[in-house]
Amino acid sequence: MVRIVENLIYQDGAGEAGRLDLYLPQGRDCKALFVYFHGGGLESGDKADDKGVCCELAEGGIAVASANYRMYPHAVFPQYIEDAAKAVAWCLGHMAEYTAYDKVFVGGVSAGAYLSMMLHFCPRFLAECGVEEKEIAGYIFDAGQPTVHFNVLRERGQDPMAVRIDEAAPLFYLEGEQPVVKDQRFLVVVADNDIPGRREQNELLIRTMETHQYDRKQITYRVMEGYTHAGYVGITDESGSFPYAQMIKAFMDTFRD
Repeated sequence: MVRIVENLIYQDGAGEAGRLDLYLPQGRDCKALFVYFHGGGLESGDKADDKGVCCELAEGGIAVASANYRMYPHAVFPQYIEDAAKAVAWCLGHMAEYTAYDKVFVGGVSAGAYLSMMLHFCPRFLAECGVEEKEIAGYIFDAGQPTVHFNVLRERGQDPMAVRIDEAAPLFYLEGEQPVVKDQRFLVVVADNDIPGRREQNELLIRTMETHQYDRKQITYRVMEGYTHAGYVGITDESGSFPYAQMIKAFMDTFRD
């Protein structure tokens, strides 16, 4: 049995963009909290898009906070990242009112993964909201863009298919003696027929993490065979279950080993 609490305001004055939904396991205690950001290229999508996955995770003992955020054309860089940081901070400050949990994970799919990458690799966004990186046990980067997001390039009047690494790219912040929380873990997911270059960019991200103090054992890399970009997220098996939800749960269970 899953309890759903909808449209909680995590950011005043932002309308629907400042709201999130909670999916809570039965009882007060759960295994983990997962702060989740939907996909949609930073210009579409909604916190309810992956409701089935969120429900299944909650059924498995993982509380999920699925958050909206400001998007194009009503937002500009880095407002959506600031929103994501505020959502994480709200969850850390208020989730005890709804459930107890042990670990906190942050992640998302596509644009949501880009937001999650920026939160981790550029920690000022979380720090400005009073969140310390050590409070986050792990991240799920699903088909995210570790270079400058194509809609950020479009905002600048540049070719959205170009590959750029600057202050709007998660990869930009991997330099020098990278401060690493050694107990953190990362799940990186791509499709084998993803957006052109997306798989290679994520493999570059992983390799760059390795050369900047991250232990390869911290990173789980999954290539989803037979799928296009994020096409596996909403797929159910013969029993009606979401293999995507089970993959996330297995990653979190491994963390607790």
